[in-house]
Amino acid sequence: MVGAVERDEVRERFRRSGYTLTSQRRAVLEALRDSEGHPSAEEVYLAAKSRNPKVALGTVYQALSVLEEIGLIEAKRWSESPVRYDVNTEPHHDIRCTRCDAVEEIPGVDLGDFAAHIRENTPYDVTSASLVIEGVCPACQTQDG
Repeated sequence: MVGAVERDEVRERFRRSGYTLTSQRRAVLEALRDSEGHPSAEEVYLAAKSRNPKVALGTVYQALSVLEEIGLIEAKRWSESPVRYDVNTEPHHDIRCTRCDAVEEIPGVDLGDFAAHIRENTPYDVTSASLVIEGVCPACQTQDG
């Protein structure tokens, strides 16, 4: 359940951006918030469609783009995996299973301020920084055993 303060923040972000918080965008955001892990667009589509049968796959892609643009979600892009979406926009690190594509957040790991370190050591104006951490999840390890 989304609290009143959070609903107000969502409405304010939409108002400032010039976009409208449509029922389809709301269904996509709620599907993301209720999901486990970091779902793909197709997984978001299936969850959103169960909430709002009028939601189409193209609408989900458009909604995800808008939600990312206004800072309500982050898109996680790995080279060998579909884009995954995350409602946690606070700085954190994720780990992806190279076999089943499961994605989880890594709790309690602080790898320092990459962007500041890069700014101090290069002439680049860093706009974002991310670290790709991959491994084999426990479920896939069990299958090997």
